[in-house]
Amino acid sequence: MTSRAVWIHGDSLSVTDPALSACPGAPALFVFDRPFLERVPVAFPRLAFMYQGVRDLTATRLGPTEIRVGAVASELCDFVTGHHAAELHVTRNFTPEFTHILDDLRTACPDLRVVIHEPERLTGYDGAVRRFFGFWKKVEHEVLHGPTAPNFPGRKHH
Repeated sequence: MTSRAVWIHGDSLSVTDPALSACPGAPALFVFDRPFLERVPVAFPRLAFMYQGVRDLTATRLGPTEIRVGAVASELCDFVTGHHAAELHVTRNFTPEFTHILDDLRTACPDLRVVIHEPERLTGYDGAVRRFFGFWKKVEHEVLHGPTAPNFPGRKHH
C-alpha cells in the first residue's frame, strides 16, 4: 500500500520540485486540465513543452509517473484511490485555478490529506514589483549567480 502520491502541475515541472523531492518513490500524476484548455487557448508548443517536462521528470524519478487528460480534481481523486494513497503532496501554485482544484479535490476525496509544499524562491527580494525590467535589474545578479555575501564594515574583501 502506497501512503503518499504527488500531484505535478505546470509550475512544478522541475527535478528540484519540493513535493517531488519530499516523496521520491511515490507515484506522481500530471493532468492536462481539459476544462481549462477548452476555455483558455494554449499554444501547442506550450503543451509540448509541458509534456516533455513531465517525460524528463519521469526519467529522473524512482517512483512511477502518469500523465492524464481530464478534470484535475477528478483525475487526482481516481489516482490516489487507485494507489491507496492517504496523502497527496503538491507544491503551492499561486493561481485561482489551484485553489479551486484543491477545493474540488477535498470535496471528492474528503479523507485525503493534502500536504502543500512551498515553492523554491529564486530571489530574496521582497519589494514591490511594478515593472519587470526594474525588478529584473534588482535581482538579476542574485538569480543568475547566487546571493552575494554581506559586506561587513571594517572587513576588507580581496
